[in-house]
Amino acid sequence: MARADPSPGTATDTATTETDQWRLRYMVGDLAHYTEWTSDFPTVENYYDQYRRGDYAHDVVIERRAVVER
Repeated sequence: MARADPSPGTATDTATTETDQWRLRYMVGDLAHYTEWTSDFPTVENYYDQYRRGDYAHDVVIERRAVVER
């Protein structure tokens, strides 16, 4: 079965210099979907409320991007 999310070894997302970024992760059936990373938290929160109350998505989660410095 094909997966929509990249495996950890092939991930190309890198953390930016912006301090706080969020995205929404939600499941439709067995497939995970993600919104774009954004620093506009109210928009992500609005999507969260809409998707959580809807009938088609489940396991709706707001994710925060962490910056790891070495």
